[in-house]
Amino acid sequence: MIKLSDVNKKIDKSFNVGPLTFEVHKGTVTALIGNNGAGKSTLLRLITGMVYADSGEINRFGFTIDQMEWKELIGYVPQTSTGYDRFTLNQLADLHSIGFSGWDNNKFMQLLEQFNIPLNKRVDTLSVGMQKKALLFLALARQTKILIMDEPLSGVDIESQEKIRDLWVNYLEENPDRSILFSSHVADEVKEFADYIVCMHDGNIIGNYEKDNLIQNYARLWVNGTSTMFSTIPAVISITESGNQCELVTANQVETEKALDTMNSNILSKQSLRFAEILSYILRNQKGETNHDASSKSNNKKVW
Repeated sequence: MIKLSDVNKKIDKSFNVGPLTFEVHKGTVTALIGNNGAGKSTLLRLITGMVYADSGEINRFGFTIDQMEWKELIGYVPQTSTGYDRFTLNQLADLHSIGFSGWDNNKFMQLLEQFNIPLNKRVDTLSVGMQKKALLFLALARQTKILIMDEPLSGVDIESQEKIRDLWVNYLEENPDRSILFSSHVADEVKEFADYIVCMHDGNIIGNYEKDNLIQNYARLWVNGTSTMFSTIPAVISITESGNQCELVTANQVETEKALDTMNSNILSKQSLRFAEILSYILRNQKGETNHDASSKSNNKKVW
């Protein structure tokens, strides 16, 4: 569907995005995560053609950058309304009807009415939440194969968020070959909706994960012993020592439990991690930050 191969984009003298090698498969939902300034928005804008790559190749539905047919197949919801703000939604609807052959004006009007968004007010006079919804509706009123969204629920009220998620589901159900790619800083949003998670840092993709595997593999274990006994246990990414017990955080509980079994070390208790914790560990450990690098003592605790 969408495939990037060794794509590079120089932003300024101090920051470069890439090389990026990445693929979005049909029928999937992929979340893009990373700290502010990681390059997520640039990646989305590269795919949508809003910015051009300096090198590498982006294949969109089998079309090259010069074959404009792919633009009909991509719906894009930007993070802000820049470029739209001086228009009314009625004017934007007219422009979309000219620019896109698959434009469905009736659907667009129905969505505006459903969410009580005025048709004849300029976009820059609407609230941030209304702007986000309006930009989404412009994308949903077209016959696309992928919906690309940059922080789509930021600034949107809670009640509307639930309704918008339903619209995303409807978009996918209308055509099983459709996909969604979105960036987010909200763990619950990623957990609820994504199939796959792509992690970015400093302009590079540093991890690609299947969400269900993350939830299944990450765990917190409590065992008797000192931190030095467990420092080489497979998949352990954090050790906290308290008294004669250690709390281990593992990225693969099956591997860790097998290793503990060979040591005849019994697991006293086991607990799943919150999804926000999992994402935090992924970002920290992919950047090389682990709790094995240093130790600190507080109230007879050591953190490794």
